[in-house]
Amino acid sequence: MMSRIWVELFLGKIGKYLIDFFSKYYIWFVPVVILYGIFMALSSYNLRRMEKKISGDIAKQAKYLIRRNPEINFLGIVENIVIDWEEIVRSYSFFPFIANEFDLWVARTSSKTLRSFIFGDENKIRVILERKNIYFKELSGGVRKNLYADITKRIFKRKA
Repeated sequence: MMSRIWVELFLGKIGKYLIDFFSKYYIWFVPVVILYGIFMALSSYNLRRMEKKISGDIAKQAKYLIRRNPEINFLGIVENIVIDWEEIVRSYSFFPFIANEFDLWVARTSSKTLRSFIFGDENKIRVILERKNIYFKELSGGVRKNLYADITKRIFKRKA
């Protein structure tokens, strides 16, 4: 009885009805949630598998382009990278959908969507190149600043 009062107090009447509904029919929701989780995990793994191959290709081509032209900048490398998207989708995809880690839904696996996932985010390409120790003058290379630790130190800094 006391727990019902607490639920009504914190969630209101509608929250209490929702909790009652889910507690009565949870047996129908649990399998759906588990299937959705498996579906999203397969989609995410499918993208990771293709990204691994693409990141290797990007690093290999970037090193080649830098050897050919040591003064090339980041934008020049990104523009000159050529990837056979159709071949990667055909060879490395095992599931008809792909999803990013924190997406709530999926996209159909195609060369166009894969290209937009990879080249749509400039930071992703930057991270791929930095992991292979490829840095550029116009980018802040080297050790990245840990913003969380910096803010924490600033908050808890003792005044002497």
